[in-house]
Amino acid sequence: MVMEDIALLIIRLIIGSFFIKHGCKKLMDPKDIANWLDKLGYKPGILFAWFIIIIEFFGGILLILGLGSRLFALLMGAVMLQGIYHRKFVKRLGFVDGWEINYVSLAALVALVLLGSGSISLDAVFGIF
Repeated sequence: MVMEDIALLIIRLIIGSFFIKHGCKKLMDPKDIANWLDKLGYKPGILFAWFIIIIEFFGGILLILGLGSRLFALLMGAVMLQGIYHRKFVKRLGFVDGWEINYVSLAALVALVLLGSGSISLDAVFGIF
C-alpha cells in the first residue's frame, strides 16, 4: 500500500459521504426535487430526479466501497458541472457562496476518474481498472 492508495481512499470516503448526504435528502422526497427540475426545464423532472438520486446516493455508497469508482466519479462530475452552470449562469452566484463546493468536488472527482479507486477498493479486489 502506497500513499497514493491512502489518498484515494480518503478522497473516496469524503466525496462519497458528501454525495450520500446530498442524495439522501433527495431520496426522502423525490417529488420535491422532480418539481424543482421541471421548473428548470428538465422534463420529465421525475426521470432526472431519479437519475440524480442514483448517482448521488447509490453512487456515493459505491464510491466509498471503491466499486465502479471511475464510472460514478465521471457521472458525479457531470452533476457537478451542471451545478456549476446553474449556480454561475442561471442564479448568477459568485464563486464563494455559490459554486465553489461544486468546483472543489469536481477536482476530486477528476482525480478519481484519472487514477481510479486505488488498491484499497473493491475495484482492486475484482480486478476492475
